Amino acid sequence: MSLGKYKDKIFTVEVTDLNNLGYGVCRVDGIVTFVGGAVDGDKVKIKIIKTARDYMVARTEEIIEPSPYRISPECPATRKCGGCVYGLVSYEHELELKRRYIEGAMRKHRLEAFVAPVVSDGRVWGWRNKVQYPVGENWEIGYYRRHTHEISGIADCGLEAAPLRGIAPFVAQWLKAHKLPARHIYLRCGEGTGEVMVCVVTRAESFPYADEFAAELVKRFPAVVSVMQNINPKDTNVILGEKWRLIWGREYIEDLLCGCRFKIAPQAFYQVNRGCAELLYRRAAELAFDGACEGRFVLADLYCGVGTIGICAASMRQEVKLVGVEVTPEAVENAAYNAKKNGIDDADFICAEIGDDFRLPEAVYTADAVIVDPPRKGLAGGLINTLADAEVRKVVYVSCNPDTLARDIALFAQRGYRFEAIEPFDMFPRTGHVESIVMMSKEHI
Repeated sequence: MSLGKYKDKIFTVEVTDLNNLGYGVCRVDGIVTFVGGAVDGDKVKIKIIKTARDYMVARTEEIIEPSPYRISPECPATRKCGGCVYGLVSYEHELELKRRYIEGAMRKHRLEAFVAPVVSDGRVWGWRNKVQYPVGENWEIGYYRRHTHEISGIADCGLEAAPLRGIAPFVAQWLKAHKLPARHIYLRCGEGTGEVMVCVVTRAESFPYADEFAAELVKRFPAVVSVMQNINPKDTNVILGEKWRLIWGREYIEDLLCGCRFKIAPQAFYQVNRGCAELLYRRAAELAFDGACEGRFVLADLYCGVGTIGICAASMRQEVKLVGVEVTPEAVENAAYNAKKNGIDDADFICAEIGDDFRLPEAVYTADAVIVDPPRKGLAGGLINTLADAEVRKVVYVSCNPDTLARDIALFAQRGYRFEAIEPFDMFPRTGHVESIVMMSKEHI
């Protein structure tokens, strides 16, 4: 059926849902329609701007009756930036929408799951300890406007952690004054220590006036302990290249998490919301150790990054043997350092890519619990089968993608694993993302 006849037509509709991309959802003549600028509970006048085979896209022309969940934007960039998809609804409602998103993902895989209320550390703004701003040809910076390659021109995002404020505009102005092109400005901070890393991503290897840049930057922002250059000459959407250069200071920052101190390389994974990460990690440790007897406990941490989850958990119990696996060499080096720094002496970290053909380290076969924290694509099916074949009793799965989490839980269920509840954590307030944790267990046959 062609829906072309609806293009440019005006309709009055009631919006019944708000998806994780920030579009209101309604039906026009029974056809699912996604509406930009609308939220669930709105009665709005819309204009159809795009038609596909079985759905349509519209924009809001007029709000006739606003939703009880609607709020005035708290960020001046809300209508210009595509980041905060829930910027038009109350935070309480956002948490419920995220819980429903997880429920919907579970239903798609025919999983009956209790999804608990979303846990938050209470911060809606100022939580993001890592930001990456694209830099335009005229040195304008800011996130891209939604569905475009047009830079918003607004930096110092409201989600940005306080130690990072003002740095990106300063860097952009300095680069412009010296006519130095750049691809991105990449900032990272340790909220627990206050330390800041500044990295300029360039196509070219040369960085004229680098010493002068570092001197002026550190004078203006004394919290900066690391000034880096990343070289990425490739025509790609990937932000960071493979080559790094230290301009000033050290090649890492440190942060405090769950009472532990961590060394963090610029390319290493580290949770962007420290406050919520502490809540999540403590819960992961509780689930991993639940029901365990006293004595030696073998804990495996797959996709371990700089070792944060495993080390935090190991610090909460005596006699833990920790085994971590991570693909990034610098992160593995950081993890080994971090374990020793925090008094975790019985720890091994292995550099390996975890895929379908991944061979489990020997210690994992005897693990009392395995924690997995994969990227958004989830776990490789081969890994799930390998864990099941090894008869690992307990898997604590930390996920940033409800859809791949649901898919993987279904695969674990096919191999005899049981689970009771999905516990969401709002690691990414105002965005369409949500972190979840679930514990799956299997009795040995």
